Amino acid sequence: MEIISKLKFNLNFRKIKGFFNTHRTSILIISLVVLIALGIVCYENFRKVKPIVPVNKATETTVTTIDPRLPAPLTGILVDPEKANRRAIAVVIENHPDARPQSGYLQADIVYETLAEGGITRTLAIFSSQDCSEIGPVRSARPYFLDWASEWNAVFTHVGGNIEALDRIASEKISDLNQFYWSGYFWRSSDRYAPHNVYTTTEKLYAAISEAGYSTTGISGGYKFKSDLIETERPASQSISINFSSTLFEVGYQYSPTLNNYARSVGGTAHKDKATGAQLTTKNIVVLYQSVSHGTTRLGEQKVDIGTVGSGNAIVFLDGKAILAKWSKTSSSAVTKIVDENGAEIELNSGQTWFEVVPVGAAVTY
Repeated sequence: MEIISKLKFNLNFRKIKGFFNTHRTSILIISLVVLIALGIVCYENFRKVKPIVPVNKATETTVTTIDPRLPAPLTGILVDPEKANRRAIAVVIENHPDARPQSGYLQADIVYETLAEGGITRTLAIFSSQDCSEIGPVRSARPYFLDWASEWNAVFTHVGGNIEALDRIASEKISDLNQFYWSGYFWRSSDRYAPHNVYTTTEKLYAAISEAGYSTTGISGGYKFKSDLIETERPASQSISINFSSTLFEVGYQYSPTLNNYARSVGGTAHKDKATGAQLTTKNIVVLYQSVSHGTTRLGEQKVDIGTVGSGNAIVFLDGKAILAKWSKTSSSAVTKIVDENGAEIELNSGQTWFEVVPVGAAVTY
């Protein structure tokens, strides 16, 4: 059997050898093609594999995006750099019932409210960090408005004024836009009768400032600002009532713990914006108790004098709380400082502030 197996093996080997010898060229070509194909496949797979590069911790960098905005000096809210340094504009806005609802309060950084003649209140709105497409009704100047406008190096905007205010504007060379001389930058609305119908815009006023040759940049002073009190620490409610003279000019504020702001009313009804119909709100309310007296100007005009320079008591309302405070102002152009009972400057919440300037002893309840 072993001999027979060996004979079969030798026979098969001779057949294979003969086949190879006969088809040697074809076998070599086929083998070469297979090797080339395998080589191509291996190369393509190798090329797709990304090399592992060791990370050098010493040279690894983190890309940080820098917010180019800056805090507005009068609100603490982040705005574009050009608006953070834009010169302020102070606009006298009336508060007679026939002037309501007014335009522009929503976009103002600061609003001052106080008495004019006859128990009527009037306001001064300071614009800088926001644009406003309608401001008014614009009314006449009073000397105490100049003192507040000067705090911020603001361009004073008005329609005429009593002689004492006009004398000061001339003698102190105050940057001034009187509608009597700059009428092209104001208009009279047809839906109200004079004198409650003079309006303007921040765009028009900055154009007038440029034509007058006044600087369009540079804002002096500012307040310190803080973050809002966390909601869990805010009181459930707070109501404020300020009685200037009669019920027509009684001011109210209702605190919202959710929004952490104060909704404003005047004359017993919600005080609304003319353009949007939205109720006015503010983040901070500062009550300043200042001396108020009455007299006549050198032309016999009835006038109100307000002791803006000096010092006195104040109340600051923010975060639904009342802070007993002191105010001081060393000169007509100095910023009114607000400190607590320990003499530390009070930090306001970022946003708009209303200054309510009331006579010493006036009724303010909360």
